[in-house]
Order: sequence, then C-alpha cells, then structure tokens
Amino acid sequence: MSASKTASAPFNDTGADLILRTSDNVNFRVFKIILSLASPVFADMIKTSHPAIVVTISEDSKALDLVLRHLYPVKSPTSTGVELHDACILAEFARKYRVEGLDFVISRYVTDAIETDPVGAYAIAVTYGHKGIGARAARSTLKLPVSRLQSPHLQFTTAELYEALIQYHTACGAAASDVASERGWFSRNKAISTAHQGTDLSCSSCSTLDFIGGLLDQTPPLSSVQRNSSSRRSVSSSIGPRYGPRCLWNYLLRSAFMLAHHPTAEAVTAEDFVLKSLNCLNCPSGTRKGLLEFSQIFGTEIKKAVEQVPLPKGVQP
Repeated sequence: MSASKTASAPFNDTGADLILRTSDNVNFRVFKIILSLASPVFADMIKTSHPAIVVTISEDSKALDLVLRHLYPVKSPTSTGVELHDACILAEFARKYRVEGLDFVISRYVTDAIETDPVGAYAIAVTYGHKGIGARAARSTLKLPVSRLQSPHLQFTTAELYEALIQYHTACGAAASDVASERGWFSRNKAISTAHQGTDLSCSSCSTLDFIGGLLDQTPPLSSVQRNSSSRRSVSSSIGPRYGPRCLWNYLLRSAFMLAHHPTAEAVTAEDFVLKSLNCLNCPSGTRKGLLEFSQIFGTEIKKAVEQVPLPKGVQP
C-alpha cells in the first residue's frame, strides 16, 4: 500500500481529533463535533470507533473534500463552480450518511442545472427524492426533441425512472400534436373562428378547404378527459365549410408533425417557422400579421393541452 497523503487546508489541521482516510489513501484531519452534528451516522461511527483516531471510509478524496467544504464553517464552492456531477456526489453522501444539512445546496445546484441539462437534473432529482425539482426538470425537457433526451448523468437513475420521462414526453407530444388537428378551440377565439368571413386570415387566391374535416366547428371545446380518450368528437354536426389561406393549414399540418416530437409552444411559434408557408403573392397585407397572431393563440392552446398530461411517476405527489 502506498503511503497516505494529507489533505489540503483546512483539513490538515494537526489539532484535529479525528482522521478520515479515503479510498485513495488521503487523510483528512477533522473535528468529531462537526461530523457528529452533521450526521447521526458519523456520530455512531465515532462512538463505536473510540478511541481510534483513524476512520476509513469508502469515498475518494475528491468526494470527501467537496462534502466537507459544504459542512465546515468555511466558504463553500459557488454554484457556478459546482457541476451536476458534484451535486450527485453530495446527494449520495447525504443519503448514505443522513446529512440533512446538505439538502438545501443540493436542491440549489440541481435547480441551477435545469436550464442547461434538464434530463440530468431530472435524473438526479427523482433518484434522490427532490420531487418538486424533478417535476420542473421534466417539464423543461419538453424544450428538447425526444431524440435528445440524453445526459451523462442518466447513470445515476434507474431505467424505470428514465422510461417514465420518455413516456411523459411522448404523451405530451401526442397532446400537443392533437391541438394542431383539432378545431374545437377555434370557436373560443373570434379572430380565427370564421377565417372564411373576411378576417386577416382570408385570401381569395389561395383560400383552401381545411384539411381536417373541412367544416366550421361550432361545438364546445374538448375537455381534458375527452382530449385523452380514444373516442373523437365528429365534426359532422358543424355548420358550413371551413376555408382559410393555404399557409394557415400548411402551418397547422407542419406543427402537428413538429409537436409530436418537440411538444412545446416555442417550437412552432417562432416567426421563421410560422411564416415558412406564407408564399402566396396575392394574400392581403394583413395575412402575415394575422398568421402571427394566430400562432400565439395556438401556442396558448398547446400549453393548456400539455399541462393536462400527468407528470412522470417519479415526481408525482
């Protein structure tokens, strides 16, 4: 066995009354009172090892140094300097040694990572019982297409919890895509409910029959239960044909495909995406504005539909 090394300050204090020896043979000189107050597991360990001065633990020196700098009355690492992997180290240590004092910083670090790595944040949050953060991270994964639900930190969770995230994302995709194929919400918005009657979304040159049913829906909107049921409301009870500019129906059709894999309003309300099908030279000048306004109403309906999808099993109350 190689000779042991001494940890860097402040864990090299010769006045300390306990040495923690890590798996890579580094000695951390610490004070029993601090560890005993932080962890009932360490408190029992210290009692049973008395009067031993050295206690060997399974963690390596990098992990122990990170943990002790969050437990000791010294300046802790800033959140910008802590990676999601470090948060996992803290969470594993906290669970193993029952260190409740680490919960706050773990929550903060995982929350800070949601924007850059929502899948990894979800994996760590649900694995270590931070359900509220896990729910936020799961919703944030909707900003990614299903093909990009990857993270190096998936190693810290189970296949079951990851599968639950995939199922949630897929269900949200189905709900969001359905909005592009339904017309019940048209009747709730006067700006688009009668696109064939001279609104900003009308054009005599490219006016085309709606690709969904082709009838102007006058029935009440679907409830969340009906939206998720296998039975679909027929539009045969509607009155009159539904016409609109070709760009409108093309936009909705493209959105249906996009939302199935990328179920967030932002994916289909960006100006470039909305106006991609606006190619009729005879459309009125107001068509562009009308289509953009329509997309915002459409985006609101998408958000409503997605909110009705149950969260993954691992983050449900």
